[in-house]
Amino acid sequence: MKCLNCDGEKFEVKNTRFNPEIKGEEVEVVVPSFICTKCQTPLMDGEQMNVLRRSAADKYRKEHNLLMSEEIINYRASLGMSQTAFASYLKVGEASIKRWETYFVQDVVQDDHIRLKCDEAYAEHNALEVHWKSNASDIYSGNRPFCLELFKQAVRYLIGFTKSPLFLNKALFYADFKHFQKYGISITGARYVHLEYGPCPDQFQNIYQLFLSKGVLISGGHHILKSIQKPDLSVFSDSEKEILEFVAQIASKDGGQKLLKVSHDEEAFKKTEPLELISYEFSKKLKI
Repeated sequence: MKCLNCDGEKFEVKNTRFNPEIKGEEVEVVVPSFICTKCQTPLMDGEQMNVLRRSAADKYRKEHNLLMSEEIINYRASLGMSQTAFASYLKVGEASIKRWETYFVQDVVQDDHIRLKCDEAYAEHNALEVHWKSNASDIYSGNRPFCLELFKQAVRYLIGFTKSPLFLNKALFYADFKHFQKYGISITGARYVHLEYGPCPDQFQNIYQLFLSKGVLISGGHHILKSIQKPDLSVFSDSEKEILEFVAQIASKDGGQKLLKVSHDEEAFKKTEPLELISYEFSKKLKI
């Protein structure tokens, strides 16, 4: 092997900085290469070039929040599929799988497709998004579209005062309905359903499962959920924080037992059929 710059024949392997271009963008990576001891010119063999290409591709992926090549490989491995079977499952060419697992960067649409087909939590979140967006804001959402971020922070706040999801659901119900009663709009935009154990947020089981999968909540055993982070109350208006604190004070006295008991006596519950959505119109006569 000779140096292309000075014809030198002595080389040493060093980590070297390169700035290759990926999809029109320059990325910076540091990978091993041969360095001429005479003029310091880098030279790479086939294996090193493959490392450079993959490192550059993954650097671009990371900067654009795309699946890394290793993540795609892991998805395929978790499904127990060969590249041929995985391609058939994704309904793409086998060549695409081979490229994505090396140094060919998938586009955003392809990345989303892979996640939807391979990541259960991502697919569930997508299904929930479709469900929420297909329902316009109305009297069943408290005159505002559902906001997952507001719901998440309300959960993080109220879960600290309630014994379990059973009581948490009642605290959320009263927070949303009380705010609607006073200000004509709910806090989170959640829809509530008449279930056997009282008013509950629509799709709450799927939402909590999503929070668990994303690390928003952790399981404390015996149907106990805990937040690993403090709530970000800055996302709420002053009136919303006022109502959340009001409900929290009630829940803190007995873990939410009073909220659970009284919720079964609310017209919102008694005058709604099982599994039906509860209208925020019932907030006019809340017993809390």
